Amino acid sequence: MPTYSEADFEDSRFDYRERVRILLRHPKLGGVYGEAEGTCAAREQNVEFEARDGTMREKTLVWLKDIDGYEKPHEDLPDTTEEVDEAWFAEEALRKKEGDPLDGVSFN
Repeated sequence: MPTYSEADFEDSRFDYRERVRILLRHPKLGGVYGEAEGTCAAREQNVEFEARDGTMREKTLVWLKDIDGYEKPHEDLPDTTEEVDEAWFAEEALRKKEGDPLDGVSFN
């Protein structure tokens, strides 16, 4: 369970309250389609989820707040998006603001 504190990030390459870039992926097609920025607020390891191929996997998720540049399809209005200012993201989708050694590395 995340604690929303520095303790969540003890073994992460990111720090609590660090501003990061988010590689935005298309949920159905895969592939990166853009970037946004957010602030690390919490982190939870070994979260189990069902992958697109139906297999069960685990990922580390990071709760980002104060997100700029992220919109998702609106639940009730077709062909409309809504701005999101906080959400969970896979840690592997996050990059340091500048000079991240993982820039250019794919995450599937």
